[in-house]
Amino acid sequence: MEKTTTEKISTKKIFAIAIPLILQQLSLQMQIWVDRAMLGHVDSRYFSAIGNVLVPFYAVTAIIIAICGGTTILIAQNIGAKNESQSKNYAECSFMGNSLFPLMAFLFFFCASDYMFKLMGVQSPILEYSTSYLKILAFTLLILGPVTTSVSIMQGIGITKIIMLAGLISNVLNVLLDWVLIFGKCGFPQMNIEGAALASTISNFVTAPIMILYVFLSKNIPFRLEIKKIFTLRWNLYKNVLKIGIPSGLEYMLWNVGTLTVISFLNRLDIMAAGIFTLIFSIETLPLFLYMGFANAALTLVGHKTGEDDHTQAIGVGFRCLRFSLVICAFFAALFLILPQGIIRLFTDDRSLVEYAAAFFMVVALTLFPQAVNNVIGRGIRGMGDTQWMLYSQIFGTVLVITLSYLLIFTAGLGLWGIFITLLIDETVRGIINLLRFWKGREFFFLKPFEKIIVKK
Repeated sequence: MEKTTTEKISTKKIFAIAIPLILQQLSLQMQIWVDRAMLGHVDSRYFSAIGNVLVPFYAVTAIIIAICGGTTILIAQNIGAKNESQSKNYAECSFMGNSLFPLMAFLFFFCASDYMFKLMGVQSPILEYSTSYLKILAFTLLILGPVTTSVSIMQGIGITKIIMLAGLISNVLNVLLDWVLIFGKCGFPQMNIEGAALASTISNFVTAPIMILYVFLSKNIPFRLEIKKIFTLRWNLYKNVLKIGIPSGLEYMLWNVGTLTVISFLNRLDIMAAGIFTLIFSIETLPLFLYMGFANAALTLVGHKTGEDDHTQAIGVGFRCLRFSLVICAFFAALFLILPQGIIRLFTDDRSLVEYAAAFFMVVALTLFPQAVNNVIGRGIRGMGDTQWMLYSQIFGTVLVITLSYLLIFTAGLGLWGIFITLLIDETVRGIINLLRFWKGREFFFLKPFEKIIVKK
């Protein structure tokens, strides 16, 4: 008997999930931009300090969030399959399991951050600035487990407005505290870079209870979580979360290994090179953070359709999310090409730095499009439960980035141009491969020789 096609997902539903996440991601990016802008006008060396901190810190948090993404995928697929009791079980067991990795990360950053920065090639006084900033910021890892689990539950169901609300509150509070603590207002001492770290930490602690309490108290959650069960790690269930989440975690780890290696290359070039790269990188991530709302909508809705066993609708919703994302990329590509120096001036008054950094936006504008394909379609592939494929794709990408960036930076003598050209090539190649994987699945010719290795359904 021929399978009946399930109901098509409306554009309204895609936007209902994506728009709150876009606003939340924009809020997060604005928080980083405010830190950079305020500190950049105090001392331009803080650019490099924040750049050296945010790369390893967000590397670790991205790995943790990716592992927790196993919770999102399993809940989404079980919601699609109308199995709410199993969704409840995965939600409950994830609170304890997802809290173990952030605790270990906190201990590492708090106790060994100075040694890590030395290995990265960070030099004094940037070394001291980076260490003090990270030791304060690391305290946010203590709440990352329960917060990320709460977010994973809501995203798996398709609830995102409360995530947006918490992000907006955090951002407003962070801006206020930045002004007070960095510059020493309202009777507080001037804390400079330590003040920025403390402002971010406090704002995250204030908004964490909003998301955690929501999943326990809201009537919009289709199952009722039991307090007793969240303090019990049921390994027979949580191992399924790890089975899906760990490949994504390893994928992000490899991506960040490549990025950290590149940062170490840049620290060998010039004391300010890493700061310029991370500044441009943080600006480039603004459109990424915006379209990641559609990427996460793709993960949730592809997961729902996969749970319903409707492959055609799963592919269709993934491509629709991609189209919306490419529109965002086109807008920002035009902005980067027209106003590069104006954008850089928001963060520094150093004229030579502005002129030097602005030139790289030509390559950055081109990179936005294949990068969007990788992120949106990659989320769609994960929504199908195929997280191992994305790991294989990233292994190839990390080897390519490290090898090619070294050759272009040092052997070819291109300096910073080398890394931006490398990133364009990497995103383009992997974007094509991942697009074909999502569209054609195992029928994609590249997979034929590896059928026994690639994820089994």
